Amino acid sequence: MPNIVFTICLCCLGSITNAQDKITFKTLNEVFKYADNYSVTFKNASQQVVLAKYQTLAAKLSQWSAKSNASFTGTANTKLAANFLPGEVFGGAAGTFQKVTFGQKYESTFNIAPQFDVLNPYAKAQIKTAKANELLTGINNLITRKDLYESIAAAYYNILSYQWQIAVTKNSLTNADTITLIMRNKQKEGVGRSQDLNDAITSQLTIEDKLQQLEVELEQQYNSLKLLCDIAEPVKVVVEEEVSAQNIQAPVPATGKLLQRQSELQKRYYEADLRAYKKWYYPTVGVFSNFSWQQYSNNRFFDKNTFLANSYIGLKLTVPLLPDVNKIAGIRNNRVNIIIQENKLQHARLEDETNNSGLQLDFTKALRSYRITTQIESLKEDTYRKNLSIYQEGILSANDLLTSFNDWLNSRLNTVANLSNTGYTSVKITINNSIQ
Repeated sequence: MPNIVFTICLCCLGSITNAQDKITFKTLNEVFKYADNYSVTFKNASQQVVLAKYQTLAAKLSQWSAKSNASFTGTANTKLAANFLPGEVFGGAAGTFQKVTFGQKYESTFNIAPQFDVLNPYAKAQIKTAKANELLTGINNLITRKDLYESIAAAYYNILSYQWQIAVTKNSLTNADTITLIMRNKQKEGVGRSQDLNDAITSQLTIEDKLQQLEVELEQQYNSLKLLCDIAEPVKVVVEEEVSAQNIQAPVPATGKLLQRQSELQKRYYEADLRAYKKWYYPTVGVFSNFSWQQYSNNRFFDKNTFLANSYIGLKLTVPLLPDVNKIAGIRNNRVNIIIQENKLQHARLEDETNNSGLQLDFTKALRSYRITTQIESLKEDTYRKNLSIYQEGILSANDLLTSFNDWLNSRLNTVANLSNTGYTSVKITINNSIQ
């Protein structure tokens, strides 16, 4: 019985290991979800958001400038100061002096000095600056997400393209074998030329070389996808998605405004920072206080003598008289940055409009190219099959047959490549519209 349990545990462990050694994606959204959870780029972006929130919290707490120092002082008077008093005080003769020592040998003092600002315009204005920075960090992370999603989509559709091209090439290799066999038989029958057979074998070898190149390029795209998603090198990634032209719908018009939003938030940040700098010379009102407990003794520290308490509290008004050079420079810098950002905002609007138009044109061009290459493929296939039939009847030359075969192969490769490109340009518009 224990052996059976041990065997079952080993099988389960092996299953888990195998599951971790292979990741299968059936849709692009599955890749996006994986990247959201494991991509270092997204992890760092999340930490930047956390950091921005901490900065906002720090700004909120800093507006009070709360401080409280606690101290303890223990003093052992090794020799107390002596004073001389008139002798008459102690019943002595006039003109004489009596030596008297004042004080206690051991002094213990606990001291707490809390203070905080009740009105600090500059520190309070820094809260809005921190909030503006938090929003700016968020939009920067969205741009990072959009760029990474587009890179992932490019690698994903390249993988699909190479998979389809490999399937087409393997099928064409089978057809090339058939052509070579036909020409070999014709040569044996004495009705075919050796040059024709050589051309057929050359075409066959060329397709084999094309196939191995596509397989290498497919592996390179898998490596790119793994790098973008931060998937470990030993893990095998497999993309299994059936895409057809019917699944690719014309997306809604591109409406991305990320660059415009980024410029707007950057401008708001500079405006908030400028308002804060302008308040550096405003008066600051603060509360200060002190609470202390003292004990005096001639015996030792912390004996039974009572601690004597005393305290005070006050209000402090602070007004800067001399200008702060750094603050003045900050005001001038922010004013210049606002002007620069206004110019960038106008350019960002134009850039977003141009990008949206470009995305739409790219999709339209890709879709039209796919439809045209589909028609070309159908015509090339029809030509090849008719030429094959005519060649077998001895009417068509081998060179014309091979030419029509290669034309059909190239048209098939163009069709699947354009199908992949159509899917990619469609997804780019979806990404552009969904990440705002």
